[in-house]
Amino acid sequence: MSETRNEIPPAQTIIEILNHIIFRHPSLAHMAATVAFNAGDPELATVAQNYLRAHRAWRHEKSGFFHQHVVPYATYAPWLRDAPFMGVYDKVKAHTLVDIYRCHELWTLAKQAARVDGDILEVGVWRGGTGALLAAAAKASGKRVYLADTFQGVVKAGEKDTNYVGGEHADTSIDVVRGLLAELGLDNVQLLQGIFPEETQGSVAGGIALLHCDVDVYASARDVVEWAFPRLAVGSVLVFDDYGFHGCEGVTTFCEELRGDDRFLFVHNLNGHAVFVRIA
Repeated sequence: MSETRNEIPPAQTIIEILNHIIFRHPSLAHMAATVAFNAGDPELATVAQNYLRAHRAWRHEKSGFFHQHVVPYATYAPWLRDAPFMGVYDKVKAHTLVDIYRCHELWTLAKQAARVDGDILEVGVWRGGTGALLAAAAKASGKRVYLADTFQGVVKAGEKDTNYVGGEHADTSIDVVRGLLAELGLDNVQLLQGIFPEETQGSVAGGIALLHCDVDVYASARDVVEWAFPRLAVGSVLVFDDYGFHGCEGVTTFCEELRGDDRFLFVHNLNGHAVFVRIA
């Protein structure tokens, strides 16, 4: 019996596929190139990376923000030697839309949050993947992890948002998240169901050392930060998942406003995160 295997398409075919996707959905081209990169063929990886680097930037018509496919040249991958992280990530990755690069950053920040007074809050939980990751990372520190979501989809979409209209990401439930937390044996979590902060803020006691804001829209991000600010100690960290992504320009707009606040240091990580550290 002859051995059969999946043939990897030639580089020219990859270019044709990327052209097809970029023409119709430019924001998805990076995802397509990642598939080519992970095909296991060095030639395809090089073709995919160079193609994206050479592709023109585009401007979002409604927001005016410029976008370009970001393909860093860096190669160091510390998550691959972080066995505890990889063990948890493998169990939660089906419960999140957040890639491994951002997940490892959240894991690292949750570990470092042990040095700062306060607990950990995530607003925008979806199916619980990043929330479970934060809880696993923080378990040894004794910090409480609050996971807040309506579990009924995005709320507060408005005129500053370019893609979201409300109700997206409703394909979840609080029981889905409970099940994941139970599977991982995480008992340092409190789930908050409802609009945050209006409906569930009373359940959060004390300060916040790390806030992961993954709410997709401007007004929700603004309201979360306005509530959190008096509760942030010096050294506390805010992470906005949606800052660097096409279709989330409402959050980008809010972060661009917040970066003018001298009480924070601002970092734009090329993984798409916006990271703010309170310094005053």
